[in-house]
Amino acid sequence: MQSSFIHRLYGPVPEESSDGQFNVDSILNELGSFGKYQVLLLLLLAFRDSFLAMCNFNYVFTAADVPYRCVVPECDLSDDRFNASWTSFALMNDTRSCQRPQLYDSMFHSNVVEDWTIANNGTCSPERFNFNRTMPCEKIVYEDYNSIVAEFDLGCQPWKRTMIGSVHNLGLVVSFLLSGFISDRYGRKVIIIMTPLAVAIAGLIKSFSVNYWMLLVFEFLETALGYGNASMVLSLETVSHKRRVMFSCIADIMASFGSSFFGLIAWRIPYWRDLMRAIYAPLLVVVFYIFLMDEGVRWLLAHNKNDEAVRVLNKVAKINNITLSNKAKETLTKISHQKTKSDQAGGDNNQKSHLLSVLRSKKILLRVVLMAACFFCGIFVYIGTVINSTSLLGNKYFNFSMVLLVAVPTRVITALTLTKFGRKAPICAAYCLCAIFFIASVFVPKSVWWASVLLYVMAKMCTSYGLFSLTVVAMEVFPTTSRNSLTNAANTVGRLGSALAPQAPLLEQYMTGLTSIVFGLVSLGPAVLALMFPDTSEADLPDHVTDAERLGEVHAQESSELQHRSDVDFIATCKEQR
Repeated sequence: MQSSFIHRLYGPVPEESSDGQFNVDSILNELGSFGKYQVLLLLLLAFRDSFLAMCNFNYVFTAADVPYRCVVPECDLSDDRFNASWTSFALMNDTRSCQRPQLYDSMFHSNVVEDWTIANNGTCSPERFNFNRTMPCEKIVYEDYNSIVAEFDLGCQPWKRTMIGSVHNLGLVVSFLLSGFISDRYGRKVIIIMTPLAVAIAGLIKSFSVNYWMLLVFEFLETALGYGNASMVLSLETVSHKRRVMFSCIADIMASFGSSFFGLIAWRIPYWRDLMRAIYAPLLVVVFYIFLMDEGVRWLLAHNKNDEAVRVLNKVAKINNITLSNKAKETLTKISHQKTKSDQAGGDNNQKSHLLSVLRSKKILLRVVLMAACFFCGIFVYIGTVINSTSLLGNKYFNFSMVLLVAVPTRVITALTLTKFGRKAPICAAYCLCAIFFIASVFVPKSVWWASVLLYVMAKMCTSYGLFSLTVVAMEVFPTTSRNSLTNAANTVGRLGSALAPQAPLLEQYMTGLTSIVFGLVSLGPAVLALMFPDTSEADLPDHVTDAERLGEVHAQESSELQHRSDVDFIATCKEQR
């Protein structure tokens, strides 16, 4: 405890911890956070994550709602344009209705029909339509055929359209559990490379779907086999604790900037099959990451691959043109020759420190439950906000890109505030503001629609800030040996919220603005729950369960020691003055 206190006061010193493991944080400090090696890593992750984000939101445009109307044979024969002049009297007031006025002459005998038609000068005239009685559309026609909705004729089956987004997000439930286990068991690099390839292959096959059900199957397989959050785990584990929030924020800024181009791509390539191929095919390039990326050092050390960890650290030093201090070199030598207690005992005990054994800790289990609840609320609001952005006034492609692009200034604010004010207070404040902005946007008069859009965008910034910060906290409160598994276990519950999010816009049928009100109320959940986590802003990433359990205790004791030292200095000063 005393050595940890000295470490906080006087800076990192390579040393052996109480459990026999060597402190690598000080070596990462010496290697720097933004050298050539880290910049290359940021660029590789940005390319991967940008296109993954586009694919993750593909259904926003590929399954976009399309204006449609009933086919009226009596009128379409003379003018079959979608917005023909006769639509004003031959259709219901709601052009998207799957009902149309019944013909008066359909109730009479055929010879009466012929006489009536001749008397009224043609087959398409206002007098023929009885708005007091309706009939179902035999066929509907769409304004354009760029969307899945039009091509598979889903206009009168809106639940099938929203089901695409729900199935997509349900697949993420499987994905985060699977990728978390594989990442902690076989390494971060495996997931970083394999998941984009799985997404690319499934997505390209999906673009050749011959019917709705085939598309739905590959929509699920794409997300079940791909995605995960190994990129963020690797970025957090690559640098020292003083720079991990900044490094992760920069990585996310680059990915958000790249993914914001999806709106522009969808604008220029409106047809859904071509759009899918344009965003899924580039992910095949990730196969070359096998030669361009290294495994995470912390994962290697936690799994006793010490020689490989030392090789990676020396490689970083060489690429960054940094000469390590003698103490750092001694630490590397000790690490390379170290045999852990688990190796000496038989070798298989280390694997028992994964998901099931970690959950025996009541503290860790409580954190998983709390984080799961936070993710459920946070992801529901975040995904719902992005999906609902295309229904805002203005150009839907621009609105979508703007909603994603606000993550850039949000991450700058995140990097500054999470480092200065800790974790809990900023998250609570962000979600409280989120609730206020969402609910306030509903009551803005339509005459000042721009104010409503501005409040919506500000609410999106807050939910983006909150969700990213929650993910950072999740990475920091769980041990390295099970960090991705536990984070993704909590994230799995959160993905149930994302499965509900595509259904949220349907609330507008009951009350205008109800969707935003629901988003605001749900935002209050993580605002309260975040206060129950330990503050990890000044703590090293825990490698083992015992380290993770002591996070809150260590911070409290060190604060007490600092306060005690301050009190002693104050008393001494007073005595000198006397």
